[in-house]
Amino acid sequence: MERLNIIILAAGKGERMVSDKPKVMHEIMGKPMISYVIERSKELEPSTITIIIGFGKDKVLPLIEKYNVDYRIQNEQRGTAHAVLCAEDVVKGGDTLILYGDVPLIDTTTLKKFIEFYKIHNTITFMTTSIDDPSGYGRVVRDENRIKAIIEDAEADDEQKKIKEINTGICIIPERYFHLLKKIQNNNKKGEYYLTDICSIARDMSIDVMAYFHPESTHVLGINNRYELLNANMLMKDRIARFHLKNGVTLIDKNIYIEDKVKIGKDTIIYPNAYIVGDSTIGSNVMIGPNTIIKNSTIEDGVIIKGCVYIEDMKIDKGTTVDIFTIIKKHR
Repeated sequence: MERLNIIILAAGKGERMVSDKPKVMHEIMGKPMISYVIERSKELEPSTITIIIGFGKDKVLPLIEKYNVDYRIQNEQRGTAHAVLCAEDVVKGGDTLILYGDVPLIDTTTLKKFIEFYKIHNTITFMTTSIDDPSGYGRVVRDENRIKAIIEDAEADDEQKKIKEINTGICIIPERYFHLLKKIQNNNKKGEYYLTDICSIARDMSIDVMAYFHPESTHVLGINNRYELLNANMLMKDRIARFHLKNGVTLIDKNIYIEDKVKIGKDTIIYPNAYIVGDSTIGSNVMIGPNTIIKNSTIEDGVIIKGCVYIEDMKIDKGTTVDIFTIIKKHR
């Protein structure tokens, strides 16, 4: 694939979040969930990244500017196909990978495998998965690896609703087939332009649509409500802990909260109920005692923090011992 464009759909409100802020701005381990999707997208080194925003766009724009990526506005939420077409002017030249701003647990390895599968078949490709309760998701009707149709939940009959394989929404559309999005109609119960309807259009033109099955559904499905947000935080918390453990950090208990941006050196030991957040950097051979909170601070090598300590916006010099029940923060 000589040129890859990425479109991240992030225009929806997320009614089930019961919130005044856009769904994609809800945080997972200290960062808006869309941040993870943008970061994974950048790791693929695409030619372009374009975010489609709509509801609460003024709250999303500062984050987009921070990452220095392009955006387009979907003023009316008229479906996923309509959202993708909002970026039509950007993606001319190259194939298009479509991602979602509310899927923070997607990882680069999964995306690279998906792209490799696409390269083999070189046609429209959707990522699918399977869940016990597929209610609300588009059901995948397939013939081996070929998708015959993706039936949206609102349009599915009783037999189709029994299908457990569902559409994640993640897909790649080759440049030569991008124009098929304009053929999609909104003749459905919601009056929306469904991206998945490209499957039936392609089938009628004898164009294969392929299914790439991913077994870990929690990694590739969107966050739709506060319970799913809680679960995503727990999964990301564990992923972050595994990263630090792999890099030589000792965690005495699972009840330790470390946000995504935190950096920790090897041979550091962290005791239960520690809470390390923001732009914090912990050196090597540090001991962080129980019930300690560290915010936006630098802890240099060899520091001993005995426990029940609060540190905010400070630098603790190399080899310092911080006594129990200590508060260290900048005066404002």
